[in-house]
Amino acid sequence: MKKSVLAFAALSLVSGLAAAQSSVTVFGILDLSMRHLKGAGSLTLLQNEGRSASRLGFRGVEDLGGGMKAGFHIEHGLNPDDGSADAVFWQRRATVSLMGGFGEVRLGRNKWADRTIQDDFDPFGTSGLPALTRIYHSLGLAVPNRADNYVGYYLPAMGGFYANFDLALAEGNDANKGYAGRLGYKTKAMNVSAAYGQHGGSNKLKSFTVGGSYDFGAVALMGLYTKNERGADDQSIFNIGASVPMGQGKLILSAAAADGTGTNKDAKLMAVGYDYSMSKRTTLYTTVGRISNDGNATFSLNGTKGVAAVTAGGNSTGYEVGVRHTF
Repeated sequence: MKKSVLAFAALSLVSGLAAAQSSVTVFGILDLSMRHLKGAGSLTLLQNEGRSASRLGFRGVEDLGGGMKAGFHIEHGLNPDDGSADAVFWQRRATVSLMGGFGEVRLGRNKWADRTIQDDFDPFGTSGLPALTRIYHSLGLAVPNRADNYVGYYLPAMGGFYANFDLALAEGNDANKGYAGRLGYKTKAMNVSAAYGQHGGSNKLKSFTVGGSYDFGAVALMGLYTKNERGADDQSIFNIGASVPMGQGKLILSAAAADGTGTNKDAKLMAVGYDYSMSKRTTLYTTVGRISNDGNATFSLNGTKGVAAVTAGGNSTGYEVGVRHTF
C-alpha cells in the first residue's frame, strides 16, 4: 500500500513538472461570410475570411531552464466553404524559436515585418471584403506577405519599445530573398510604428510604411501611409479608420486612397462594418464597401478569387454577412 502511494506521488510529481516545463495549444478560426459583389456584373458567394482567415494551428513552449525557452508554431490555412486546404499545408506559419533575455530568434516560414504593420493599422486587419490590400498594386512582384527560408530576431520587452528584423535566404532563387525590419512603441492606449523592407532580386520591391493608433475609450483612431517602389514604378497608399464600441459590438470605419505612376494604380476604398460579440469566441459581422477605380485601374473588393468583373476605371461594390468562431 505504501509503495503504491509513493509510486502515485512520484508519478504525480513527474507529470506536474512536465506540465510546468512545456505546453502545447491547439487553436483555430472558422470564418465564413455570404458575400455579394457588383462590378460590370454581379456575383454572390460563400467566402472564407470575412474578418479573419480560417486556420488550424498548434503552438507550444518548453522551459529549458536558466531563463531559456524553446517554442514552435505551425499554422495551416483552410477554406471551410468547400473543405479545401491551402496548397502548402503549413503555409500560414511554420517556425521554431529560441527565447530568453536576449529576445527571440525565429526560423522557418513567417510574416514579413513590413506586412504585420499593415495588419495592425488597417481597421479591418487586411482581412475580408474591405481589406486595404485590395487596392495594392503588385508592381510586377507579389505584394510581400510571408517569407520562406526565414530568419528573424525579435527584441525583448523594453518598456513599450518593440522591434523585429527579418531575413529570407534566396537558396539559389533571388526572387525569394529579402529583408525587412520594424520598430515601434506601444502603451495601453497608443501604438506607433514604422517598417521598411526590400524584396526580390536585382529589381527589388522597396516598401516603407508608417502607422499609428490611439484608443480614446469612446473611439479608437488609426491610420497608415505606405510607399511601394520597384524601379521607376511606384504606388502610395494612405488609410484612416476608426473603431467605435457599441454595446456588445463595435462599428468599424475605413477610408483609403491609392495613387501611383501610370493609369492603373489609382483608386479609393471606403467601408463600414459592424461586429457583434455573441461570446468571447463567436462574432457576427456585416460589412459594406466600395472601390472607386480611376484611369485603367480594376481593383476589386474580392481580390482575384471568384471576382465579379470590373471594367477599367469602374467601381466595385459589395456587402457581406458572416460569422467567426475561434477555438
